[in-house]
Amino acid sequence: MATRPHVKKALKEAKILAIDDDEWFIRLLVKKFQDVDPGFKITPALTANEAIEKLESDTFDCILCDHRLPGTIQVQGRTFPSDGIHLMRKFTTMNIDTPVIFVTGQGSEEIASEALQLGASGYFIKRVQPGYFSLMATSIRQTIDRYWLQKELQKSEARYRDLFENSAGLIIILDSEGKLQETNINFLSIYGYTVEDSRKLTLEELAYPEDFEKWQEMLKSICKGNTESRMLRSRTKYDQILHLDITARPIYGKKTKTVTGIQAIVRDITQQVKTQQALIDSEEKHRKIVEGSIEGIIIMDQEGTILDWNPAASTITGFSAEDTLGQSIWTIIEQLEPTEIGTPTIKILDELKDFMAPDRISNIPKFLEYSIKNAEDGSNRILEVTLFIIEHSRGYRIAKVMRDVTAKKMAEEETRSYAQRFQTLIEQAAIGVWITNITDESTIYVNESVAQLLDYSPHEMIGVSVLDFVTPNSADLLKEKTRQRLQGEKTEDNYELEFYNRSGTKVYARVTAAAIKDENGNVIETYGFIRDITQERQREKELRTTKEFLESIIDSMIDGLYTYDQNLKITSANPRLKEMLGYKKHTLEGKSIFDIFPSYEHTRVKEITQERMAGKKSEGHLLLTYMTAQGEEVKASVSSVPLIADDKVTGAVVTVSDITEQRRIEKYLRQVTKEYETLVTNLPLGWLKIDNMGRVIAYNRSAQELLDFTETMDLKTINIINFHPFQEAGLATQFRDLLYQKDLDEKVFDSVLEDSQGMQHHLKFYPFPIYHELEPRITAWFLIVEKV
Repeated sequence: MATRPHVKKALKEAKILAIDDDEWFIRLLVKKFQDVDPGFKITPALTANEAIEKLESDTFDCILCDHRLPGTIQVQGRTFPSDGIHLMRKFTTMNIDTPVIFVTGQGSEEIASEALQLGASGYFIKRVQPGYFSLMATSIRQTIDRYWLQKELQKSEARYRDLFENSAGLIIILDSEGKLQETNINFLSIYGYTVEDSRKLTLEELAYPEDFEKWQEMLKSICKGNTESRMLRSRTKYDQILHLDITARPIYGKKTKTVTGIQAIVRDITQQVKTQQALIDSEEKHRKIVEGSIEGIIIMDQEGTILDWNPAASTITGFSAEDTLGQSIWTIIEQLEPTEIGTPTIKILDELKDFMAPDRISNIPKFLEYSIKNAEDGSNRILEVTLFIIEHSRGYRIAKVMRDVTAKKMAEEETRSYAQRFQTLIEQAAIGVWITNITDESTIYVNESVAQLLDYSPHEMIGVSVLDFVTPNSADLLKEKTRQRLQGEKTEDNYELEFYNRSGTKVYARVTAAAIKDENGNVIETYGFIRDITQERQREKELRTTKEFLESIIDSMIDGLYTYDQNLKITSANPRLKEMLGYKKHTLEGKSIFDIFPSYEHTRVKEITQERMAGKKSEGHLLLTYMTAQGEEVKASVSSVPLIADDKVTGAVVTVSDITEQRRIEKYLRQVTKEYETLVTNLPLGWLKIDNMGRVIAYNRSAQELLDFTETMDLKTINIINFHPFQEAGLATQFRDLLYQKDLDEKVFDSVLEDSQGMQHHLKFYPFPIYHELEPRITAWFLIVEKV
């Protein structure tokens, strides 16, 4: 797996055009800069005309220009000696804005002054001394960085211009005298003016007459360099009164620090003011609103004394109005034990006190989210709390609105400019945002979510092509999308890409992309929303692997297996079952399960399926007869279990073991066993079967008769090692050695045993070991007894 290279801003490539007829100095420059700043890529030009040709065919980030150059140069139809000053004038006619730094060995203050007046970014006298090239490289890098920043600012201004035009809020730009210079479409829609009419508006026409002096005061304050936030009244073309929440700042001239106008972000709060005014004018109306609200509402004075406590607040907190009216809000809150994950109670109290502090009172609502413990039933309640100021004839009141919810987000501060709001939203978004240049796919902007996804910082990714972060297949897809957008073709905006993070690990993402166009409708940038789906892909892979593994197990089972649904239709069958029943590859699926049973089994099958559909498992194995495709019967041992999904029975799984051959073998074994038992019972020779401890575990009638002189009624009661007649004849020791496998060479034990009457019995014993069926060890012995 490939590893992504580490991107370093300090080494970002910068293309430099060095114009100098001194080839030795250019070679020295290249060598020195390679040590100081390897990011510099120097292209030489030995004459002014060669430099012009290179600038017409390529772009550069900086130009190093010697003053004295060979030949002549054409500037606006006139011929001049070729030098740095005339070359800069030529650059002006070519609309070249690349920064130029003079580097000459025969400079003067006059030349330096003239070069700087023509727009040169710097001036160096050629030196060959310690530190010269390092200082020169640093100055060049700073000049290039400023040039790049200027370009980015120009693009940013274009983007924010689009935001200005399409903002949902009101945006107003006035000159220092109060004349309307520019506004957005939303303003024109609300005020009822056309674009041409709005250009003629003055501050006097815009302001509500009674607030005109306040508008003038605000304008004067801003013209002094202050930022103002005020609530003022305005009037529309049709004399409709609007209440505005205005945040305004000064606009400075581009080359001076003089205030040339003001920019105001305006929020129409007419409806809010009407609502507040209604509350102020009518205490009864206020009472009805508060009492009937499904949200808990608490009204407090400046000191935090509770003035009103509605029924919903009692339901949420468990405290009644009688318990709280006249009490300090701090006492009540502490009893409710407000908590938030990772946030101690004291911090929540500090937030409330900070909002209610007399010197911090603001018209901007404050949002808090925390949980409380209900004082009545002890239950935990998650609250979304909004604090805001209510204007009152006797000062102001503080309203606290509690909603019994789980989670919501408050809007950004209303006084922040819409451009700042948009930027903050993108930066803090959980989903990734990536903006690229349409021409070279270079990164213009990424938010923190994208950077974290690929384990880079946003700073490292700026300027780097998005193609450097994706796999080859994804790179081809992105190139095709770019081609389609540039040619105006329809393209799918939702697709998946494979990225490489810093360590080279693949990261999968779902992308929703669209084109950004300029005012002429030309595509200039592409933005994409990036959602990490790596874990989803890993889970899908694991599920596929598990499914394939289970299918391989099922397909290789020695037993047949099939499933059926609630309609008793076979939904799947493994190869073994199809082989067992004589069906081809796909001919079983879709059949009724009754099709694979003879008719006399249908009643039992119906009873069994009813049990499975009721969720009951089979108790052990059942013997059933199946019917093959050829009409032959197959005896089988069957077990089945219900299939359950989401607590509902959807079908059943059945395991089938073909026992037809097993039944034939069992019948044969029973016949052979019976014949064997007849044979060994009537064998003329006696035999004893003994275990490894010497205990007799079986014998035949002949053995009983041959050992009858021992007067033992049941030979199973003896142990040949401890049996007295065998001990007297010396056989017990030989048998012990045999059982302990000390001597397996002795094949016959010959001995004369004497009974209680003194009669002798000459017997021979022939041992035969019995081995374990799977392991090479002796588990028992046969002793064949013969009378001599």
